[in-house]
Amino acid sequence: MSSANGIEEAAAGGEALTQEVELDLGLCKACGICIALCPERVFDVDKQRYPVVARPEQCTSCLLCELHCPDFAIEVKRRAKKRPAGKPAAAGAPKLTQEDLVAATSAAADTAIPCDHDGEVG
Repeated sequence: MSSANGIEEAAAGGEALTQEVELDLGLCKACGICIALCPERVFDVDKQRYPVVARPEQCTSCLLCELHCPDFAIEVKRRAKKRPAGKPAAAGAPKLTQEDLVAATSAAADTAIPCDHDGEVG
């Protein structure tokens, strides 16, 4: 699979997103739909008429290329960057132990409401 470099952009919550456009040239039949539909002109054409991600930094993740590709050869990936290892999830967040989780699930099981299903109880 051919892949474009990741792009970072500011998200609504201040979190950075990683964005990547991937082309599977094994599936692509070089129809040109992605090139024609892209409003940001992200794609160019190579000598064999296949699309090439030439300007990944201009991709706005509108998904027009992915949604209209008849060969399912394009994937626009967006995911939030993970926090660095070793840093707490949030300051002051409660630390749960395995015993806390077992106690919580046991309490939930003890208060389960029995239901009748096909005449059976429990």
